[in-house]
Formats: sequence, C-alpha cells, structure tokens
Amino acid sequence: MEIIAGSSSITLTHAVCRMLNIEPLTALCRRFSDGEILMTISEKLNGDACLLIHSLSEPVNDNVMMCLLTISALKRSGAGKITVCLPYLAYTRQDGAASLIPVLMQAAGAYQCIIIEPHLPVVNSMIPITVLTATQLFLDHINATHGVDNLVIVAPDRGGVERCMHVHEKLGLKTDLVYIDKIRQDSICSVQIIHGDVHGKRCIIVDDIIDTGATLCSAARALAGQGAAAVYAYCTHGVLSGSALDRVQDSWIEKLVITDTISPRQDVLNAAKIEVISITGLLVKHSRGIS
Repeated sequence: MEIIAGSSSITLTHAVCRMLNIEPLTALCRRFSDGEILMTISEKLNGDACLLIHSLSEPVNDNVMMCLLTISALKRSGAGKITVCLPYLAYTRQDGAASLIPVLMQAAGAYQCIIIEPHLPVVNSMIPITVLTATQLFLDHINATHGVDNLVIVAPDRGGVERCMHVHEKLGLKTDLVYIDKIRQDSICSVQIIHGDVHGKRCIIVDDIIDTGATLCSAARALAGQGAAAVYAYCTHGVLSGSALDRVQDSWIEKLVITDTISPRQDVLNAAKIEVISITGLLVKHSRGIS
C-alpha cells in the first residue's frame, strides 16, 4: 500500500508513515494565474492500493478541489483501489451537504472513505464509509490527567448527549451526566440552561467541533456561574476560526484539548490553554487493514 500526503495533512501523514516505517508519497500542487489547481503524482503506481490522507479544512473549498484532483492524479498514475481518509470533513453542519463529498470522491475515482466524527451522519453514499472516533483518545487523556473523582461530563447541547453518555459510561462515573439547553435569539446563543448538578464539580465538556468558540465559552461561563470548581473541554476538530483563540484564552475554560484532524496552526500550538493530541495511532491501527 502507498500512502499519499494530501496538501492539508502533510505533518499527520508523515507521522502515520513513520509508525508504519514506510515513505509517503507527496502530491505536487501547482496554481495557474487564473486560480486553477493542478495536482500531480510523479511516481508510477502499477495498481497499488493507495491511502490518501487529506483534511478538508480551511481553505475549505480549495482543499475539496485539491483532494478531488489528487484522487484523479492517482488514477492517472496507475493507482488501484484508492481509500480517502478525511480526518476533518467539511460541510457536515449543513443538512445534506456532507453527503455530496463522497459522491464527488467516487466520481474522481475513490473506492472508499474514512471519516472521523462527522457532525451529522453521511447518508446515501455511493461508496463505503468508515466512521472513526477520537473517544478512546479522550478517555485515555482524561484518565491520565484528571482521574474520575468529583468529575462530571457535560454535553454542550441535546445533540451531544449520546456522545457524552458514551464517555460518561466508559469512565464509570458515579455522577449524573449534565447537559445544556441553548436558547438562541437572532442566531446568537444568549441563554444557557443547565440540567444537572455541577456545584463544586470538575466539569468536562465533550464536543465534536470548536469553530468560533462562542458556544463553548458561553457554556463554560454558565457552568462557572452554577458553582463548577473547574471547566475543561475536549473537542475533536479544532477549527478555531475568527477570534476563537482570544475567546478561549479569556474564558472560564482551564484547558481545551483538541486533536490534529486539522493541522494546528502555529498560534494554536502556542496557545497556553490549548493542548493538541494526535490521531496518528488511530489512523495507523485502521490503515493496517486497507488493501
């Protein structure tokens, strides 16, 4: 199997390849003066199975096109079955939009897709979809860092209750799961209603995405207002757009843990309140079954 580093996931791909003791291939990118993108693969692949790791992170639309063009370039270079790993799948917060991506991947020549924690389910796909989760990484980190005494897991909204219940059960907590209702006014989350007891508790919010950070930081403030002893957050995909870093820094959150599904910018790596843990081992474990 050949592993190809998509232009948005070079560091992650190289980490995976080091653990597998193989050399990655790199897709070469050229931009024309009118903005068109040309992706090429210099090696001849002779029917080899290929794993392309390419996160659909910012700039989202460029990365979607780069991924599609890289799949096409692999086919032209003689690739056999192409598995596309999308550590972060864009457009999953829009109903129906995420399902378009695998359709495009298949049209470009992909055989199957691996996705990590899409916000909404990807349905009606024309190719096999494997969904992976960072939950075990978070469980290991929580056990190693926090322990379970006086700990409460908090779902930031009703949609995240199932995810948080899984974490809660795996940790074997004696406390009840807490969840928050958000009341929006003019598309702004202005009121947080907390269901459950957080007074004197160490609270861990678990979510799939942190984008602007407004909702997460508002939830942390509400928990602190109800007497929480400390607030931490675990989010799989660190989009961190706009003023997110400043918002997190100024918030009640003591530590935000994210993964490298999106290659972290230098300012993210430098942020005092943010810790990045890697999905490398997760991808290595799953890639061994690809042929």
